Amino acid sequence: MISNAVSKLLEAVILAVLEDILSVNDAQFGFKRGHSTTLCTDTFRKTIDYYRSRGSHVFVCFVDFTKAFDFVNDWKLFVKLIDLNIPVCVISLLAFWYANQSVCIKWKNVFF
Repeated sequence: MISNAVSKLLEAVILAVLEDILSVNDAQFGFKRGHSTTLCTDTFRKTIDYYRSRGSHVFVCFVDFTKAFDFVNDWKLFVKLIDLNIPVCVISLLAFWYANQSVCIKWKNVFF
């Protein structure tokens, strides 16, 4: 689980509030209305097909950033939000949410 249901609801509300403030790159697929990772995968496949059909070699490099998220300085991200003129009340809510979240896992009647 990446986020629980309450977190997803909060994220959706915040995204709706900030949608007019934030600008995203045209190449971004996630967190953008009308786009998805499926669309990204299709674009990737079509790009490879395009170059291969013209006799070109295609070289691809994938990077797994899974472990990198353990080392992200969340507070630097909040400073970036301040620099983007995101309302302080939204940043405060996000900072509180991240600082106070916890998770409990139940596995075979044992809680972790």
